[in-house]
Amino acid sequence: MDGLYPYIACLVGASALYLLLRPGPLVVKLLGTVVGFSALAWLVVICSQVVPGEIDPGHEILFLIFGAITLSSAVRMITHSRPVYSALYFVMVVLSSAGLFLLLEAEFMAFALIIVYAGAILITYMFVLMLAQQASESDHVDEVPLYDRLAREPAAAVIVGLILAGTLVSATTTGLTHLPDPVDESVMNRVHGELLEQLPRQFKNAVLATSPDATWPPTPDSSGNMIRWDAEGPFVQFGTEAVRIDPDQMPSNTQHVGWSLVASFPASLELAGVILLLAMFGAVVLARRQVEHGEDELRRDIGLDPMHPDEDGEGTSA
Repeated sequence: MDGLYPYIACLVGASALYLLLRPGPLVVKLLGTVVGFSALAWLVVICSQVVPGEIDPGHEILFLIFGAITLSSAVRMITHSRPVYSALYFVMVVLSSAGLFLLLEAEFMAFALIIVYAGAILITYMFVLMLAQQASESDHVDEVPLYDRLAREPAAAVIVGLILAGTLVSATTTGLTHLPDPVDESVMNRVHGELLEQLPRQFKNAVLATSPDATWPPTPDSSGNMIRWDAEGPFVQFGTEAVRIDPDQMPSNTQHVGWSLVASFPASLELAGVILLLAMFGAVVLARRQVEHGEDELRRDIGLDPMHPDEDGEGTSA
């Protein structure tokens, strides 16, 4: 029976989301909010019981804060009746998700998420919303289309969300049976060394920080590599003298990702930038309001007098 508790909690959360998506009075919305937070607290308790090992209390508190902000902002994003406010809640989802990535020591993912989604993608969303929110007539500037205020298929959306939540909870509580084997430490050392050798300034500073009097460059080994490894860590050889390198001076995870993007996938990186730029230009063109000039405006544009004088009496018939 204990194995069914996570799925029951997901089902309760899906029911709460359905109450928030469908049209209803304020009491129903409050009931859905209370039920949703209760289901979330239940899932947190269940997952905390199956995660092995000790957890840093500071990380746990930050995880709960960022997780609560992410989920509540995501729910408000899809239930708010104003699309512009939904886009702002989307920013909250991105920022809090970046905080979760920072807790996982995935700095590149955190900043890339903010730059791409809270930057370029959100600007495109806002332009599309500006286009969709244009009033049908100049006298109805505050009108909001019905399809922007109410969910079209709340039941179908809740079912899809329930399937996704069940999959994630199952992977969290029961584990994955086909995980790849951990990367061998010698392979990781070789990768770190190869990247540091391709960063000559950082490589030289890392070596000279330990031995300022060393005569550059180091002596390579039989394979042509300057950085070598033993049980005590990385070192370089200057003739018969071995100089240790501080492991903290080795390339970070962010440097590995950045080097891989620039060195291995430069065309894909540039293509992604061009696509985002074209999307922004297209959104600007689509969001431009088409203004139809009357006959008097067209005559003024070409230097002729208007056919109908203004209220001040200016202008005469041609």
